[in-house]
Amino acid sequence: MKKSIVFAILMVLCAGVTSDVSAKGKKTKTKKPATTEAATTTTAPAATTSTPAPVADVPFEDTGVATSDAIVADIDSFNFNDIVLDTAKPTDGYMKLANLKGAKPFPFPKNDKNSAKFYKRIWREISTTDSENRIFSMPNETLIQFVMEGIKNGKLVAYEDEGFKKKLSYVKVMGRFRDSSIITITDTTTGEMTGTKTVLNDFNPDSVTKFEIKEDIFFDKVRGRVITEIIGIGPLKKNKTTNGVDIGDTHPFYLNFKQCRALFAAKEVVDPQRDIYNISFDDIFIQRAFKSTITKESNPANMRIKDKYPDHERQVKESNRIEREIARYKRNLWKF
Repeated sequence: MKKSIVFAILMVLCAGVTSDVSAKGKKTKTKKPATTEAATTTTAPAATTSTPAPVADVPFEDTGVATSDAIVADIDSFNFNDIVLDTAKPTDGYMKLANLKGAKPFPFPKNDKNSAKFYKRIWREISTTDSENRIFSMPNETLIQFVMEGIKNGKLVAYEDEGFKKKLSYVKVMGRFRDSSIITITDTTTGEMTGTKTVLNDFNPDSVTKFEIKEDIFFDKVRGRVITEIIGIGPLKKNKTTNGVDIGDTHPFYLNFKQCRALFAAKEVVDPQRDIYNISFDDIFIQRAFKSTITKESNPANMRIKDKYPDHERQVKESNRIEREIARYKRNLWKF
């Protein structure tokens, strides 16, 4: 009897545990479908966005009116009266000033003789036949032609000496440029030579192929730099005998560079091959955009290099020595 009661109790307990496990299993199984359903609901919009619905093709219909889908020019409605002509003066297509008319040179600072520590006077020769100086000999725009026009119009003053003490008129300047040649006189009837006469030739700008500049080089203690200032400029004229033998160069006249600056600054020079525009003769000299050779330095005997050294090779060496001396002084100026 007791065994039957114990067995009955054990069976009841086993049935309770089994029902509890079954209930927990059912709860777990119900959660899984809920999670799957939520995931499906969340991803559904993304799938709808990535695959747009197909759009049915609409046949094109020419209505005569421009639309965003079909832009058609309406020629019949074009009105030329609505167009305004640009009457501005055309340019050549690149940035370039019209001219340098009215341009003025920038002023130099005033120099104080008491602030000059180092001083040297140099004479340089500029050859217009050198390819680096071709800007001075452009066809119909040569420097000598411009200078002569300036003297003729009273915008430049020619001086007889490099100290700028005695002035020369335009007539006298032209007389110094005119060469003389001897021609024979023949009898018109017999064709025999009856004599000779001297004839003055017209001025030829091509006969001037060299310019000489006089400059001062000094150290300004106030500005703390070495200053190279052009004082004067003058053309060199070749002198030849009647037989065409070269007998040396002479100075027909001299110009004070400060008096030249106003005229030089208003004259534009152009060299298309080197892409040079909007630059004046004043800029060329101030920027020292030229090639030159030293022909003389200040000395007690006032002698030129060619007077001391007749040999051309020795002249070149002496000129280079002076150049190196000036460059060495500038280089070592602030060396401690």
